[in-house]
Order: sequence, then structure tokens, then C-alpha cells
Amino acid sequence: MKPERLRRLNEIEDHIKRIAEDMGLSTTEVEFEIVSSRKMIESMAYKFTTNFSHWSHGRDYDKQKTIYDHHGAGIPYETVWNSIPPKAFLVETNPDILNILVMAHVYGHVDFNLENVYMRSASDYMDLAREARSAEQRFKQYERTYGLSLYEQTIDSAYSVCWHLPADILEEQEDEDTLRQRLIEMKRQRIRSIQRREFHEDKTEVENLKKEIRMLERKTPPIPDYDILRYILNKSPKPLAEWQKDIISTIRDQSKFFEFQKRCKLLNEGWATYVHERIMRQLYEEGLITPEEHQKYARFHSQVTQPSKKQLNWYNLGLKLYHDLEYRWDRGMHGDEFRESKDPTKWRSFDTGAGKGKEKLFEVRKYYTDRMAIEDFFDAGFIHDAQVYLWNEEIDPATGEKKQVIAEDDPDTIKRILKSSFSLYGTPVITIEDGNHLGNQELYLKHHFTGQELNPALETGALENLHFLWGKPIHLETVEFKRNKAGEPQELKTIIHTYDGKSHHIDRDEPDEL
Repeated sequence: MKPERLRRLNEIEDHIKRIAEDMGLSTTEVEFEIVSSRKMIESMAYKFTTNFSHWSHGRDYDKQKTIYDHHGAGIPYETVWNSIPPKAFLVETNPDILNILVMAHVYGHVDFNLENVYMRSASDYMDLAREARSAEQRFKQYERTYGLSLYEQTIDSAYSVCWHLPADILEEQEDEDTLRQRLIEMKRQRIRSIQRREFHEDKTEVENLKKEIRMLERKTPPIPDYDILRYILNKSPKPLAEWQKDIISTIRDQSKFFEFQKRCKLLNEGWATYVHERIMRQLYEEGLITPEEHQKYARFHSQVTQPSKKQLNWYNLGLKLYHDLEYRWDRGMHGDEFRESKDPTKWRSFDTGAGKGKEKLFEVRKYYTDRMAIEDFFDAGFIHDAQVYLWNEEIDPATGEKKQVIAEDDPDTIKRILKSSFSLYGTPVITIEDGNHLGNQELYLKHHFTGQELNPALETGALENLHFLWGKPIHLETVEFKRNKAGEPQELKTIIHTYDGKSHHIDRDEPDEL
């Protein structure tokens, strides 16, 4: 990049930071690096500026590069890492106005990451960039020392279950022995409480509690465990080599870090888009970008925020949510007084002059996750205004062209689907129930059905990968639909899928067909 272009970007970044601070945003020094399109594609594939090698990273790189080579697209407008300090890439072949837009957008992300309680927890959990750089060097040595096959099989196995984490990722995880003793003591206190009663002739409750204590004394884990990789690290009877434990631990740490980001993606992208709108407007009003550049920016912004009927556009929906919140809280369009107004004409003209829009936006960006925002703010009015519907693609019989038609627009149904989607993110709920099943250190897991059967191919592969890490038979209790001769689902039944290292077996009490 020519020195004069670089000098201008540096000067405009200073103005962007000033405007962000005038808006009340938290800022810090951001490391912007000018990179090639190749480097940007690598960062997308590896998820970091640098990371350990694995065939899946190469696959993702080839996919993104093919899209870029054939369509000139696929490079994101911004890539920012919530590291210390924050780091972001600017693509050298982008026009200046696009890189200016990226910088404004990044400062929105920086504020969100510094202020949102969940994203701050991610930073407290680990310095992601530093850890990834360190992992790259260690893993290269593992690959050279132990061979590519064993190295990649270990990574494959850890990746297959890395998203199975506790629902509350902020929760402090208690040591198993400490948890066991705490649970046992609670039951002993219950026994003492019963025995202090004046009349306690019925011994059944006490005997049941004593049985539960005896079970807890030998049960592992004491209660169902959602953190599969953590349990394997601590309890695998294989045993695992130290270098394999390092790989598993690193993948778990990276997954946990990204879990924080997943839970705030809508609000984070919406906030960065909201911020860049205002910064870019201010830059234009101050004459720091030309009218021609502002027109180009408007086209880029329109492309980024274009609504999609095929998939959720985070930038579009997040921006609409912040605009809606600002509008409603500025006019007092919330609370009992507003809700008790039944006349739609009054809703449109309702305005108490509250002027609390900005205050509400800063509150939401600080304390909310996506699911919390959906729970509190996705009412019927917003769902219809933003057209947050489910769409199906159909063929127009008159023209033969494909068109998108509304498949579901009921606000209650839409909200229920969104809450479920933003709670699990497509990850089935599976817990470790017993790490010493049949007294033989076999691993017994349970799938908690939430409306979707497991994918048979992924289920089979995951059990094989778990066996590689555990070294003993793996059992998975799950469900499948009983189907009639036409293949139509009739009712659910429980099955147990077992893999012993050589073959798969599924225990069914009844035949598949009715």
C-alpha cells in the first residue's frame, strides 16, 4: 500500500477513535494490519491470525479461496480478534472507503467486547491470540514426533465433541471429589433431620437416602456431566499421552472461548453495524470522506445489511433490533402504560418524550446475550416489522421461477424457535451419565431429546472418536422415531447405541416398522 494511502488511514483512524469516545464507547489501542487477500482467507480458515495445523483448516481455506477466485467475493469486510490488544485485518486490495468502514465497524466490536459481561469473561478466560500462537509451535513438534496419522486422529476426536459444554459457561466447575462429598453431606444432613423428629417409625426414606449415599460414593460422575472433553481429560482409562491431553485441552479452551462469542453474535454484529453507521455519518459531515466515497460506503453498507430469506443476516437483524429499541425507549413505548393502551392508533403516536433510547442501548450491549434479547424484545410488533419469518422456496407454476414464500409467521412460534436455536446452536444435549458403566470403566452417555433425532452418520463417527479417546466401549442412550411401512414417524422410542472398538450395535426393544 502506498505511503500516502496508509498515512490517510492512520489519520482517519484517529478521528474514528475520537468519534467513538464522543459517543460514550470504550476504546483501546487496536492493532490494524494491512494484509493480502490470501492472508485474510487464511485467518478465516484458521479462525486466528495463526493457529495449529489440521486438514479441516486446509479444507476451509480451499473453499474460501475458490469462492474468491471465481466470484471475487467471500472476503469478509472485517475480521477482528477479541485479544489483548484487539487485532484486526484490512485487505490491501480493498478501496480506502471500505477499509475506513471496516475500522469504524471494528471500534464497535471493541466497545462491545470491552463492555459486554460475557465477552469480558471470554477475555478473562484466555488471551486467545497468544494461546493460538503457542499451540502452533507445540503442535508442529507433536506432528513431527508422533506422526501425522495419530496427530490428526487426536484432533479429529476432540473436534467431534468440542461443543458439548455446560449451559452456563460462566459457572465455576467444581472438582468431582469435592462435589461428591458435598452431595453426600447434604443427604447425611437430611438423614439427621429425619432422625431428630419425635416420630420416625417409617424407615423407608432413611434407607433410600443411605442407598443414594452408597451409590454416590462409587459413582462417576456424581451428577450428569455436560463437559465431555473435560471429563475425558480427567478420567480416561486409556490412558492418554501428555501431548494428547495438551491437544484436547487446547481445543476445549478454544471452543469455550468461541462459545462466549456465539451467544452474543447477533448483538455484537448489530452493535458494530449501529456504531459504524454513526461514525461514517460523522466522518462525512466533517468532510473527512468525499461525497463519492460516501456513495460507495452506502452501497457497501446496503450489501452488508441486505435482508435474506434463506438465512439469518446478523448485521441486518441486529441493527434493526437496536434501531427498534432506540425508537421505543426514546418515546416511552414500553412498560405498563404502553402495554395497557389497546388502540393501535395510539401506539403509532405514543410518545412520552422519555429520551431513554441511548441509555437502553448501552444497557443491552452490556448485560444481554442473544437469547436474553429474544426473550425480552422479540414481540409480535418487532417480528412482523423485521419480517423474522420462516421461508420456503417454491416454483411459481405460472413462470417456473423460484420464489420465497412465508412458511411460518406466527410470532409465538417464531419466538419459540428462535429461543431454542439461540440456546443450543444446533448442538444436541448429551451428558455423561456413568464413567464406570457395568463396573468396567465403560462410558455411558445420554442424549436428551429436544425435538430432533441425532444424525446417524455424525452419531456413528462421534462414538468411534470417543472410543479412540476413552479406550473402552461407548454406550449412547438416545431416541428414534418408530415408523410405519410408509416411513412416517409414529412415536419415539429409546435405543442404546454401543461401539466397542470393532463394531456398532443398536439395542432396540421393538422392530422399526409398525
